[in-house]
Amino acid sequence: NNENDFIKLYSRIQKYESISDRMEIEIATYLSKLSEGRLSDESKHKIQQLMRAVTEIESISDSCYNIARTINRQQEQKVVLPDYLRENILHMFKLLDKGVDEMIKILSANKHVANFEIRNNINIELEINNYRNKLKTKNLVDVNDMKYKYETSVIYMDIIMECEKMGDYIINVVEAYKEINIRNN
Repeated sequence: NNENDFIKLYSRIQKYESISDRMEIEIATYLSKLSEGRLSDESKHKIQQLMRAVTEIESISDSCYNIARTINRQQEQKVVLPDYLRENILHMFKLLDKGVDEMIKILSANKHVANFEIRNNINIELEINNYRNKLKTKNLVDVNDMKYKYETSVIYMDIIMECEKMGDYIINVVEAYKEINIRNN
C-alpha cells in the first residue's frame, strides 16, 4: 500500500535476484569443473542433481522477481484488486511459505530424509496446483460476470500462475535432493 515501502522492497528483490543469478553461475561453474575430473558414475549423478537443484533454486528467485514485477505493473496501471482476490493471493503465498519451509527443513536436515517428509512437499505442491486450478476457473466466471475488469484478471492470474511455477521449482529442488539422498544410501 505504501509506495516508498514497495519501491524499497522491489529494489531489494531485484538486487537479490541478481545475486542469485551470479551465485547460480559460480556454483554451476564450480560443479562443472568438479565433473571434469575422474569421478564415479554415482558422483557424476550427484553433481548433476546438485546442478539441477541450484538451477531450480535460482528459478525460485526468478519467480519472486516476476511476482514483484507484476505488482509493480499493477501499481503503474493503477489496477486495484478486490479484497477477495488479494486474500486469494495471500493464501497462495501462505502455501508457498509452507513449501519453502518444508524444502529448507529437508535441505538443512543433513541426514537421510524420510519419504513422509518428501511427501509433505509433494502434498503442498498438489495443494498449490489445486488452488491455482480453482482460482483460474473462478476467475473466468468472475470476468464473464463482469465482477472486475479484464486488466485486473490479467494481473491477478499472472501472480497466481507465477506462484504455481514457484511451487514446481520448490518440488524440483526437493526431488533433486531426494535423488542425491537415495544414492547416498
